[in-house]
Amino acid sequence: MRWVAIIAIIVLLPCTMLVSGWRDWREVRRSQAWQPVDVASAQAVAYDGASVRLVDIHALPPDPGLAKDRTFLRVRLLVEPRRPGTKWLDCRISLIDAASHDWAAIETVPDLLQRALARPGEVKGAGCDGLAVAEAQPGAQVFVDSYYLLPRPLPAGLRVTLSTRDGRPAYLRFSQGTVQ
Repeated sequence: MRWVAIIAIIVLLPCTMLVSGWRDWREVRRSQAWQPVDVASAQAVAYDGASVRLVDIHALPPDPGLAKDRTFLRVRLLVEPRRPGTKWLDCRISLIDAASHDWAAIETVPDLLQRALARPGEVKGAGCDGLAVAEAQPGAQVFVDSYYLLPRPLPAGLRVTLSTRDGRPAYLRFSQGTVQ
């Protein structure tokens, strides 16, 4: 009877480890952006069930009431879902400079900052979350905004990246745009 238990352990333990490891590897693969898809400025590209285009990168101009050594920056993307119910789970917009520093987005953006960085007549943008894109009908335009606090003068070589859970390991890497 003991030999049956030993054989069962010898067979079942590696099988369990293999299945568990495979599942974990798939999760790691979905959590990391490993395969860049380079996109030229102002070019639309298909990604995770939607057409995506970088609209602009806009910095808050110097103002006497603001700190002289830093500024706020807004990244605006235009997303057009191609199928109903497009889910953009775990959406990430990153701003990376030439030194590979990944600047963290501001999570809670005050309305005053949104108004200061908005252009006249612009539609208010949504955050990079699955709900904004999932509720839009195919062909509708959804503006997705992301806000950052950066040192002034702005770091060289700023690039915008976008990834979603179902789009990974591929991610969009937009060419260096001019900050306006």
